[in-house]
Amino acid sequence: MYKIRKFIQIELFKFIKYNLLFRSFKGTIIPFKSSILIKGKNAEITGNGNLVLNSNTIKYNKRSSIIRLDDNSKLTVNGKFSFYYGSDVIVFANGCLNLGSGYFNSDAKIRCSCNITIGNDVAISHNVTIMDADFHNIEGTSNRAPVKIGDHVWIGTKATILKGVSIGNGAVIAAGAVVTNNVPERTLVAGVPAKVVKENIEWC
Repeated sequence: MYKIRKFIQIELFKFIKYNLLFRSFKGTIIPFKSSILIKGKNAEITGNGNLVLNSNTIKYNKRSSIIRLDDNSKLTVNGKFSFYYGSDVIVFANGCLNLGSGYFNSDAKIRCSCNITIGNDVAISHNVTIMDADFHNIEGTSNRAPVKIGDHVWIGTKATILKGVSIGNGAVIAAGAVVTNNVPERTLVAGVPAKVVKENIEWC
């Protein structure tokens, strides 16, 4: 009986916590055993979409996801977007992360220092990393540039998307690819660094 009561108290606390933290968000957040940390002042979540966190945790008992928003950062959700277990997302001070619709599979990592935009109907596989900054400087180079991922893009397992990259609608990023340059619409890229291997593709 004690364990049941304690479980109910914990779940009630989480329900209250999420409603207090995200009361300005017009969409819906669906958390379950998820960790969300808003750190710093004026961080906000906006949009009319649905943010789904750890939707399969209850079945597989995997690790929680973490979304961290630093000072003056912004997360915008305009469609239904899911983060599966083990996702690790940081929006640094003054950064802006924009999500359309789709999902991040397990253990995805996002490091948003300035601006990352992800379109609609996007499928992002396991262990993918997306970064808009190097976070260290090489003299004479810029270490930050926005990342834009278009609609209906498929990003394969362990791919890495680096700063300044724009990925066109309908593109496919092969497993393990490291994307350092723009990817045209409806092309398949692969390799390190990623190069076009097929054009005019369709995927479903």
